Amino acid sequence: MSRASQLIEGRRFWFWAAGLLVAGLAFRLWLGFFVFFNQGFTWDMASFGDWLTAIQTSGSRAYFAENSFNYPPAFADVLWVLLQVGGWLQTLPGALGTLGPMALLKLPAIVADIGIAVTLLWAGRKWFSPATALVAAAAYLFVPVTWYDSAIWGQVDSLSALPMLLAVLLVIDRKPEWSALALTVAVLMKPQGALVLLVLLPVLIGQVVHKEVRWWRMLTTIGAGLGSFAVIATPWSLEKYAPEQVANIPVVGDFAGLVGQYVSTLGWFPVVSANAFNVWALAGRNSIASTIQNGYVFWIPDGYRILGIPSALIGNGLFLLLAAAIFWLLIKRHSATQTLTAYALLLVGFYILPTRVHERYLVQAFAVLAIVWAPKIIDRIAVAALALANTINLHAILVADLNVQSIDLVSAESAGSGGQSYHSAFAP
Repeated sequence: MSRASQLIEGRRFWFWAAGLLVAGLAFRLWLGFFVFFNQGFTWDMASFGDWLTAIQTSGSRAYFAENSFNYPPAFADVLWVLLQVGGWLQTLPGALGTLGPMALLKLPAIVADIGIAVTLLWAGRKWFSPATALVAAAAYLFVPVTWYDSAIWGQVDSLSALPMLLAVLLVIDRKPEWSALALTVAVLMKPQGALVLLVLLPVLIGQVVHKEVRWWRMLTTIGAGLGSFAVIATPWSLEKYAPEQVANIPVVGDFAGLVGQYVSTLGWFPVVSANAFNVWALAGRNSIASTIQNGYVFWIPDGYRILGIPSALIGNGLFLLLAAAIFWLLIKRHSATQTLTAYALLLVGFYILPTRVHERYLVQAFAVLAIVWAPKIIDRIAVAALALANTINLHAILVADLNVQSIDLVSAESAGSGGQSYHSAFAP
């Protein structure tokens, strides 16, 4: 056994793992609650504050009380917990007594970051090696984009990335019922959580086809998903978004309301790129890439035509082709390495190919890229380079007081002479 292997076996593995987790947590707490305390992306943090107030004043009917509340119920649960913790802290003497719920907004995502690192340690050790586990956890904790998103920006992408990753790992481990529970939490945390279904479904079908699990476990998996949905979603007023015909039917009304909320949210940003530096940032004569350095960007509608074809049809069509190819391949071959690689490809493809993508949509991919690219040094360099590029994207939006405007299709070719203000990308 090599000296390097000896250093990470047994108790020494857990020593190094604990050191990584403590360092990652301390670094994020220092950034979030000392260096950038009460700072972040104002648009997002102000929205979270409004939702906190709606829950505090209206309880389970917060979605009726606050029209901008467009995150699903699991995130509402997180905000409710923050209200309880913040209220308790305010009863304490000293500095802790000054930390109300608003001051704690960055804490859930920071805790989720550590949860992802713990998950990578478990998965890496189980399916790969102790060295891979440690490298994966370290990569996730310290590549700049993960701590920038949670501890500086103040966003909550890791809150959905954690159950998404758990859902994939649990289905690999042939625990589909627990995977369905994690999937439900992911979907009810942020809409992007639904992406993981494109991996879970083909893997489970493949396991049934190849007799790795019994067919009836598909039924128990569906039951686990529906049961967990009922427990998490039904206490909240999602019927606001449901059609009148089904709004008052238990569970059905909540599910219809969730779909309605997702459709409503998707309609907020019908543009080729919502500040994501992907291929669509080059679209249009006055693209985001060509105008951002001037302090303004034009959000071009995704009906914008390229070779006569609407951008939305091109981008979403390419993503669906990628998802279909992954679906087919995972039915046939779904080892841990193959499934995690496919999942990473799906998340990176979701950032690059479709329209309506925000700058943060790549962040969730690093939870799986960290382990997929951990074994080889050249791949670790690739993870670091991609993380740095995405951090530059986030930083460019965070620090610039952008004048963001949307324009109609008629003006898209000559954008710069017209357009209406959409919203400002506020500075921290």
